[in-house]
Amino acid sequence: MREDPFSLLKEEVDLLGRLLGEAIGRVSGERFFALVEEVRLLSKARRQGDEGAGEALLAKAGALSVAEAEALVRAFTHYFHLVNLAEERHRVRVNRLRAEAETPEAPRPEGPLALAQALKARGLSLEEAEAHLNRLELLLTFTAHPTETRRRTLRHHLERIQEVLERGDKEELKARVALLYATEEVRKARPSVEDEIKGGLYYLPTTLWKAVPLLLERLEAAFERVYGKRPRLKSPVRFRSWIGGDRDGNPFVTPEVTAFAAAYARRVAKERYLAELEALVRDLSLSEARLPAPRAVREGGEGVERFPGEPYRRYFAALYGKLEGEALSEEDFARALLQAERGLEEAGLGEVARVFLRPLSARLSAFGLALAPLDLREESGKLLEAAAELLRLGGVHPDFLGLPEEAQEALLTEELKTPRPLLPVGQAPEGEALRVALGALRAWRDRGAHVVSMAHGPRDVLAVFLLAREVGDYRPGKPLPYDVAPLFETLEDLGRAPQVLRRLLQNPVFLAHARGRGGVEVMIGYSDSNKDAGFLAANLALYQAQEALAAVGEEAGLKVHFFHGRGTSTARGGGPAGRAIASLPPRSVGHRLRLTEQGEALADRYGHVELAVRHLEQLLYHFALAALAEGEDPRPSWLEALEEAAALSVERYRALLQAEGFFPFFEHLTPIREIGELPIASRPVYRHGRVRDIRDLRAIPWVMAWTQVRLLLPGWYGLSALEGLPLSLLQEMYRGWPFFATTLESAAMALAKADLGVARLYLRLVPEPLRPLFDRIAEEYRKTVALLEAVFQAPLLHNQKTLERQIALRNPYVDPINLLQVELLRRYRAPGGAEDEALKKALLLSILGVAAGLRNAG
Repeated sequence: MREDPFSLLKEEVDLLGRLLGEAIGRVSGERFFALVEEVRLLSKARRQGDEGAGEALLAKAGALSVAEAEALVRAFTHYFHLVNLAEERHRVRVNRLRAEAETPEAPRPEGPLALAQALKARGLSLEEAEAHLNRLELLLTFTAHPTETRRRTLRHHLERIQEVLERGDKEELKARVALLYATEEVRKARPSVEDEIKGGLYYLPTTLWKAVPLLLERLEAAFERVYGKRPRLKSPVRFRSWIGGDRDGNPFVTPEVTAFAAAYARRVAKERYLAELEALVRDLSLSEARLPAPRAVREGGEGVERFPGEPYRRYFAALYGKLEGEALSEEDFARALLQAERGLEEAGLGEVARVFLRPLSARLSAFGLALAPLDLREESGKLLEAAAELLRLGGVHPDFLGLPEEAQEALLTEELKTPRPLLPVGQAPEGEALRVALGALRAWRDRGAHVVSMAHGPRDVLAVFLLAREVGDYRPGKPLPYDVAPLFETLEDLGRAPQVLRRLLQNPVFLAHARGRGGVEVMIGYSDSNKDAGFLAANLALYQAQEALAAVGEEAGLKVHFFHGRGTSTARGGGPAGRAIASLPPRSVGHRLRLTEQGEALADRYGHVELAVRHLEQLLYHFALAALAEGEDPRPSWLEALEEAAALSVERYRALLQAEGFFPFFEHLTPIREIGELPIASRPVYRHGRVRDIRDLRAIPWVMAWTQVRLLLPGWYGLSALEGLPLSLLQEMYRGWPFFATTLESAAMALAKADLGVARLYLRLVPEPLRPLFDRIAEEYRKTVALLEAVFQAPLLHNQKTLERQIALRNPYVDPINLLQVELLRRYRAPGGAEDEALKKALLLSILGVAAGLRNAG
């Protein structure tokens, strides 16, 4: 391998770009290829300060036909798909080089060897380190929010191109690039939830299936290197899914869909395990005449007529039959694998056990038989509506919703003292809320947690217990067989969260449940809190809520397990996940941590086996150290100063959103309405049918709309409130407080990706009287950049040179898509434009193109 991986990246980008150009010429004609080149060169010249080139681009866009505009957007979008693929391969090469260069004296940062050394340096023996790692539970929860913008067909072509690049077959590569260019990017119809389930779980039985055993192998080898003895580790990583269980605001997630989600995941897992067992039957042809097998292995193969004298083959053939017949539990499967491993080790064939059996054991500890147990999520209002109907039909109370909140809690607590169901025999639910709630609980298999969105008080959580009792899941004084997690999202809810949890833990029903479950799971939302209060205040509120909630748990003698609803953009808690874990409040992590993995992040993190392993290594490194609870609390003076600045930042942020004309300005400037028509996800853009202001809009499309126009406003607006604090204090906080440093560096990423020059192009779509609002945003942007650079005493991306280079290289190619999008929006919004299917398709394609260019949809 060459020492300069960047030269290889440049070569591959040049090769793929040239092949794409040839495909454009063959499929769309040389005349069109010349147009692509003209636009590309004008865009580069504009970036280099040529104002005439900018004017020429605007004139060119205005003169294009819809077909030409669409074809141009497609050409530049495919370029980015290929560049993204090349950059992924570059990351793999760099990772390999760094792994090869690793030594005990210079371990790779955030890797297994660095973790082993860090634990040993903290005084942990091998036994203590092994026990610590085997207690850890990192639950990664796959979601299907409207952010995955690529068709599965496109993903297929890109994966094949990656394979061909590995093989170096130039002829097939040329054909594959041509196939990619000639493929439609936009779905013909909005995907169903079933489509999202299949797409969202794609990486679990593919790259992650391979990555998990590699992760454990590298961990065990690193600890052997440091401690001199090899530990036996189970997978600290397990997977969950929301896809098919998240009903909050999505009318298409029916009980039938929930049943499909669990059945599909379990079927996929079973197919993979059967293939593994079949391979073991084929490979473990150990002769009993040469190698005596332990009694457990011999007895385990009884009843299998094939393979006389080959006990291991018989053993795994029997396991195959049990699994195929649904007669094998996860516990029995794990025990059977361990017995076979020990038999081989005792016979002196430890390497056979490690190579052939340990990967399967690792997969079983990570995926179980369910692949990814499903969470349910529902909004508290729907749960209360369902509970009210149940109480009415059961003759308990005619108007539950009309009672004060405390009375509702008292009524539910009293009612849950008995095991009786309330729905009369033969009585069907009358309302949709109750029908769906009970149907989903009955259809729910391989259960994760039941998440309660917009949780405002104990009654919201207790409603789940009432509904669960109706389907036989609840018995008085006993825990439910799954966690019930209140989700705190808005600034107000985060501030009130400790009080709500304290009241829950004083409630006899929930306290018995929490004790039986060994703790409380609490979810905190990054998206709605940001939309509600702005970047700085939301981040501080999340930090303080975790501190306070953990303290409430300690008061009750219970551990609070946090579920972080992080997005991919910095506005929604995105950025490097390992760094985010390291910046969490001390003593708030514990041995169990949940994180969401958003749909659009999956390809970037799990599209390649080695990248998946590296991502998991980094998460585990920070999680394992954070779980030791060694961090120091921030100085009280730092918290006090940040609270003051955060309060001012809320005022600035909300003053913008409440300014006269802001909502129409937002709808004119950004493609938010058009995003609602993009067939990329099943969930509606708006929470309710009405659209009057920002509150009616979901957080994800809110961020996506600002990303499209290159302002990324939710990721930084209001941060300039820090200017009221002494610069020396800000620099001190930046150096000494990981949370504050992560917050500022996340904002710096958003500011660096923003581009006022491109955003100003969209002002052409905004009525003249509303345009001063843009100047207000631009001034805030300039102030914020200057402030951060002063705190850093360096440029925005002083410690993220790779990102800085990517932005510089990508901008000239994203710009034409943005410019074309402005023109397409102008035509689409003109009378009759929305009825033009060709125009609509071109516009939607431009939204996909910007997302591909920025590697972020929202």
